[in-house]
Amino acid sequence: MVTASKPKVSVKTFKVRYSLREYTFPKEVKIASVRFDETYMHVTLTDERIISIPLKWIPSLYHAKPADREKYKINQTKRMLVWDPAQCEINEEIRIEDYLGPMNAGTENYSKNRHEVNDIAKMVRDKKPTYKTGKKKKSKRV
Repeated sequence: MVTASKPKVSVKTFKVRYSLREYTFPKEVKIASVRFDETYMHVTLTDERIISIPLKWIPSLYHAKPADREKYKINQTKRMLVWDPAQCEINEEIRIEDYLGPMNAGTENYSKNRHEVNDIAKMVRDKKPTYKTGKKKKSKRV
């Protein structure tokens, strides 16, 4: 009986240069400034992140005149951009959290929303089907 020997695996180790405490992780989402180009709305956050949102995602801004896009106001909480229809042809309110990822990832509402969706998905999975599939039974030929 021949037994195969296990090949030797060399493991290389590396020194950790920076501790976890030296990294920055955002704790809040607040708008510092906004600028537009022909394709994107670039939102700079107070933590220095820049989010570029395609204007095609927001039809009211995509079809607006460039001068009207610039007539926004940042609300008091610094989490929303607001266009006043009395000041321009845009009537829009944009929450920046909606553009940070699926279901407000990274905000305090993420966990709550994720659980709500999971609860709905569970209800759908557990529900007994009450519809007919439309498949007809084949009749036996005699």
